[in-house]
Amino acid sequence: MCRWMDRWSQEAPAGAWWPERITLHDLRTGKPSQTGPLRPSWCYGTPGIARAQQLAALALGDTARQKRAEDAFASCLADPLQIARITDPALCHGWAGLLATTWHTAADAATPTFTDRLPHLLDTLLAQARHSPPEDLPGLVEGTAGVALTLHTLATGTSGGWPACLLLN
Repeated sequence: MCRWMDRWSQEAPAGAWWPERITLHDLRTGKPSQTGPLRPSWCYGTPGIARAQQLAALALGDTARQKRAEDAFASCLADPLQIARITDPALCHGWAGLLATTWHTAADAATPTFTDRLPHLLDTLLAQARHSPPEDLPGLVEGTAGVALTLHTLATGTSGGWPACLLLN
């Protein structure tokens, strides 16, 4: 799996990224049709993939892979174009997902880069959540339950195990 991810890793001025999906055409040509990073989401974006790569690196004792994964994620967080693509507070592809992924990545990171980003991400999530009526979407992945669990996790320092279902830890 690591070799597959390495094969599809792409470089851009804003850092390494992975395509959202690999189509049959992409597979046949060996080149993704996606021309750059999309929304920095937990579910299909650089943050989620970088976290998976970080976890693989930790399991394998591969410090070079861990550094590449953390560098890719840190570059994503520093890219205003990618960050501007987040438009809602949700866990799947919104601010809660980015915050949760950053929090879990920070716990295992070799540098304080991710910990330093947490206050700004938390403030942004809180601002976004204030403007989303709770009755809109009550679910975990795209609704208020995911936002609430993310906020609870950060407030208490404990997750109760729910991030495991998202493969965040």
